[in-house]
Amino acid sequence: IVKAWQNYFMALRAKLEAACGCISHTADIWSDHNRHPFLAMTAHWIAEEAGTGFLRLRSALLAFH
Repeated sequence: IVKAWQNYFMALRAKLEAACGCISHTADIWSDHNRHPFLAMTAHWIAEEAGTGFLRLRSALLAFH
């Protein structure tokens, strides 16, 4: 599992480095009915689609706890 997560972040880093412009971050914090806290952090960016030149909004999970 750790190796898969490392591979995910290596691929994500390459995508973020190729982003067109800025990268935005969002955070969401909530708790379940038993009051267990959760936190999720997400990145959002614009990427150019290879071959077509179209711009697409992309997002990826950065952290979940």
